[in-house]
Amino acid sequence: MLSAFSIAARSNDLVCPGCGRPLEISDFSRNLASFIGLAAAVVVWCFTARRYAHDASALGWVLPVLYSYLALSIVSPLALIALADLQQKSEAPAPAPVHHQAPSSNSSH
Repeated sequence: MLSAFSIAARSNDLVCPGCGRPLEISDFSRNLASFIGLAAAVVVWCFTARRYAHDASALGWVLPVLYSYLALSIVSPLALIALADLQQKSEAPAPAPVHHQAPSSNSSH
């Protein structure tokens, strides 16, 4: 059994403890966690921008950005911990071979 914190910390190299197959977090879970983090960042930015709107110093525009970045950085992993859905990692297709054409001997170009 994988803990939620180990899933969030090592989301790119998960292995099923039962069968040993590689696992990945579903794209839907990743996108949903990112969207929730962005929504939290927007809410924090709106509140802090109103709070520092009349501040004439550089902190008036730096602090809302900083606080919204911190909100995104905290809320997204927490949402991923709560909503992570594991699935077996899909096998990546082998890259197609690249065929280079030899330059033509006709120099009329």
